[in-house]
Amino acid sequence: MKKKLLITGVSGMLGSNVAYVLRDEYDIIGWYNSNPVFIPGTVSRKVDITDQGSVKRWMADCDPAIVMHCAALTNVDYCEKNKVEARKVNVEATGNIVAVCDNQDTKVVYVSTDSVYDGKKGNYTEGDPIVPCNYYGVTKCEAESVIKSRRNHIVVRTNIFGWNVQNKLSLAEWVVSNLERGCAFDGFMDAMFSSIYTMDFARILEIMLRRDLVGTFNLGSRTSVSKYDFAALIAGAFNKNKDLITPISIDGFAFAAKRGKNLSLNTNKLSRALGAELPSIEECVSAFAKDRERGVADEIKRWSRP
Repeated sequence: MKKKLLITGVSGMLGSNVAYVLRDEYDIIGWYNSNPVFIPGTVSRKVDITDQGSVKRWMADCDPAIVMHCAALTNVDYCEKNKVEARKVNVEATGNIVAVCDNQDTKVVYVSTDSVYDGKKGNYTEGDPIVPCNYYGVTKCEAESVIKSRRNHIVVRTNIFGWNVQNKLSLAEWVVSNLERGCAFDGFMDAMFSSIYTMDFARILEIMLRRDLVGTFNLGSRTSVSKYDFAALIAGAFNKNKDLITPISIDGFAFAAKRGKNLSLNTNKLSRALGAELPSIEECVSAFAKDRERGVADEIKRWSRP
């Protein structure tokens, strides 16, 4: 029998993409809050993870071997303006999930963020201090501590891009949309990151689970680029005009929450554990474009229902 994998936030970009990649390897149950999704080969149900009673009832119903906790408020500016709600969803709900995982053999995978780092130096290792510069990062740090109270856990600090199951555009999709419509837009030339394609993330996670890894890992691309260069890579992969992209500084942008400038990740620890290099951001963008050509993006969009 296949192991049961519970994915919270299955209606999000990462949760849905992980379900798509791993549905043949695991018996997948997905929890969503307000956006129903119907992913072939999986079971999904509406669960309010901020309600401990609901979490306990539905956790007992599915009794998973692995819980992948993706559900979170991830809009950085929204979290800064709505701190009570952000803490309830990102921290307290994480506590609800950990509290009802009575079986200590249950592995809990927590999807954290590169925003736990301060963004001042870049090339962050898992041993670097976590000093977030915004409230979103604060909540993810607190949630990490909750997860680490369990013996059998994985914390992955990441930054992702991909095809969104919901009727909204991720950063990469927004770039593609602008390029295809011939609309000029800005790209931050001094904001660095090590984003990884969600499908690559899922395939790497499957190996981590198979090898029964435990601990904290940076799971990003092995290379880093600026947001401007990221958009330019997408332009190249989709054969569009990169001159539509204007390089600007992040310093002049009026965000509600402070951003770290250099959130590039050092992925050597995970590479050593896997015995293989992680993909470069260039390889990830190429895979992202090829999946569009293969119809993967359209297939994913069909899973979302009103």
